[in-house]
Amino acid sequence: MYPYKSYQFIFLFCTCLLAENYNISLWSIPVAHVELIADEGEIHFNTKSVGLINYVWPHKNSYSTLYDKENFGLRKYSKKIKQGDFTQELAWVYNVDDSALVHNDTKTSIIDSIQTIFTLLARASLDPKDYLDTKWFRIDHESCAYKGRFLWSDTVSINVSNKEILCDHYRLDLIKVDEDPCGIENSDYFMENIIDYNTVRQIWVEKNNNKRIIKASAEVYGFPLEAIIIDE
Repeated sequence: MYPYKSYQFIFLFCTCLLAENYNISLWSIPVAHVELIADEGEIHFNTKSVGLINYVWPHKNSYSTLYDKENFGLRKYSKKIKQGDFTQELAWVYNVDDSALVHNDTKTSIIDSIQTIFTLLARASLDPKDYLDTKWFRIDHESCAYKGRFLWSDTVSINVSNKEILCDHYRLDLIKVDEDPCGIENSDYFMENIIDYNTVRQIWVEKNNNKRIIKASAEVYGFPLEAIIIDE
């Protein structure tokens, strides 16, 4: 995997329930900008390459998730991908009548409260630390069965635009439930690799009532990535 392909994994960690913008860097070099547009029960990500990466390997991707406001269960997930020469447009919809996720003509039986990587991170902006810490959640990852949890590490101050913001620091674990083949034949680099067992994922969540995700980092195949909120 090339380093300029791995940077986009980090934008996932920029979830919160208010409109926010993030800069993503690889070895302190700007590589992408992420716009998050969110409302109650939905999250929309737009990510675009910047700088030299935009010439070497341009991308312009969007990911949208609708979820139940009570249990964060997935109701619809769609994405539109353009990364280099690869394009893709897919959607999954939850069918309440038979508790299944429908993708094209394929149905996957799930529980009503099934999470995704996106809804799981939305919880980080709402659920208290004592509830979130160490709790396992069942996850559907594009028709693959996973489980995920946050592990609280410590409380630290993060410097953003010369301002110190007190944050709860978590590690995010993602584990495949079984070894059976699953999912779709091809996906974008982000969705294919964010669940890789070699990836170390960390987030820093604002400790006051705002509970924004202030910072995120990931080491992907040895490449250090960092996302930081643009605090205006």
